[in-house]
Amino acid sequence: MSLKDLLPEGTFEELEESVHDHVRGPEKSVGGIQVRCPHCGMMHVYSTSDPFRPFCSERCKLLDLGAWASEEMKIEGPSLLEDDDAEYASDAVFSAKEIRSQH
Repeated sequence: MSLKDLLPEGTFEELEESVHDHVRGPEKSVGGIQVRCPHCGMMHVYSTSDPFRPFCSERCKLLDLGAWASEEMKIEGPSLLEDDDAEYASDAVFSAKEIRSQH
């Protein structure tokens, strides 16, 4: 038995339409699928031939990359130094620095 069977007749369809009215996803247009740029929010046509997709421009793509590089944006998680293998990670970092300083 499904939820549709448990609700009064027509209620499931009404709820389904209401949900679709409020869910925001890609919008189809004459030129293709319109999506929001993850950086600035501007709507633009998503195309596999666009070298900046999913961004609207090279500027937005580079600004987003810069935010990740400067750690303004990051994925939360445990620190590498709190890991069980932290001693090995720090040894590898120091070894890499020593190798660079020898050259």
